[in-house]
Amino acid sequence: MSRTCDVCGKHPMHGSKVSNSYNHTKRTWKPNLLKIKTVIGGTTVTLNVCTHCLRAGYVEKKVNVTPANAGAPKA
Repeated sequence: MSRTCDVCGKHPMHGSKVSNSYNHTKRTWKPNLLKIKTVIGGTTVTLNVCTHCLRAGYVEKKVNVTPANAGAPKA
């Protein structure tokens, strides 16, 4: 899975962790990605979306609609 947001293009960033004694260690900041099913042009598509784009409303989650009698026990 590519660690890149399909909406905004956010990807992992690299830098240094700095200790109290000023030692530098390589580290990575990864985006908070979720696999979201959404409807684009009438077809269902699965996208990797960061939580910022999801909360901002750039993408809407697909809602599964079940029939009215789907959960009722059969007699």
